[in-house]
Amino acid sequence: MMMVLMMGISLLVSCVPAKKLEDSQALNQKLMNENSNLKQQLSDNQDAVKALNAKIDELDDQVKKLASDTAFIGQKYRKAEGINKEVNDLYEQAIQQNQLLLSKSSAEKLALNDSLKRKQQDLYRKEKALDSLQQNLAQREAKLAELNSLLHQKDSATNALKSQLTNALLGFEKSDLSVEQRNGKVYVSMAEKLLFKSGSTAVDPKGVDALKKLATVLKQNHDLIIEVEGHTDNVPLGGGGTMKDNWDLSVLRATSIIRILTDNGVDPKQIVASGRGEYFPVSTNNTQEGKAKNRRTEIIVSPRLDELIKIIGSN
Repeated sequence: MMMVLMMGISLLVSCVPAKKLEDSQALNQKLMNENSNLKQQLSDNQDAVKALNAKIDELDDQVKKLASDTAFIGQKYRKAEGINKEVNDLYEQAIQQNQLLLSKSSAEKLALNDSLKRKQQDLYRKEKALDSLQQNLAQREAKLAELNSLLHQKDSATNALKSQLTNALLGFEKSDLSVEQRNGKVYVSMAEKLLFKSGSTAVDPKGVDALKKLATVLKQNHDLIIEVEGHTDNVPLGGGGTMKDNWDLSVLRATSIIRILTDNGVDPKQIVASGRGEYFPVSTNNTQEGKAKNRRTEIIVSPRLDELIKIIGSN
């Protein structure tokens, strides 16, 4: 029994140091782990310190720059204050000068007001004159439009008249007569061979027939002016008698034609007779053919221009 007890005690004694060793080893491992963690934290803290030192250096630079900028701004501010003071001084001087000018300019202001009134009155007169000119221009434009309308009507009437006269004389030879429109008038030119024998003032029957047909158209138009012109060649009249020269012959032939026209209904107040003699030839008098063309009677018909003359006269 004793033996067993001793073996138990011996076993117990041997077990106690082994437990302590294990605890010591565990503690040592724990301490080593904590030491490693502390080293890692120390390394991290050292890195953080380095970063903080760099940030501090950067902030120091910014502080230095701000201090430099502040000094520069302060210098600019002081300069601006000086300029502002100068401006204020100039402003005070300007106010003083303006007050002085205002005190001295009352007479000048009155003079300027009078000048302004005169200019306004002059402008008013010019505006009135302009209105009058514009009204006058409008009236003239209206008159011009009316004149153009009457001219157009006159041209239309002249064209219609020419057509009527041409149709009335269709049965006659072209060599005996012609109908032309020139300068707003209708010219009916009749050759001597259609109207007269050489040196005679009596109209031949064929010519009487032509004049009657002409009268049929003319008497229907009471707003016409009719001119009958006698023309001759340059051959002097031979023999005695009442006619002294080509003047007489041309006039008497014109009056003979007028009598036929008025006897057939044309108003005598519309007709004017004239003799042109040999002085308005249409061809040369050096050939027989040219002389025959010059021996003619021209009946010149034109619309009355009373309305046109009124318009032109009113302007």
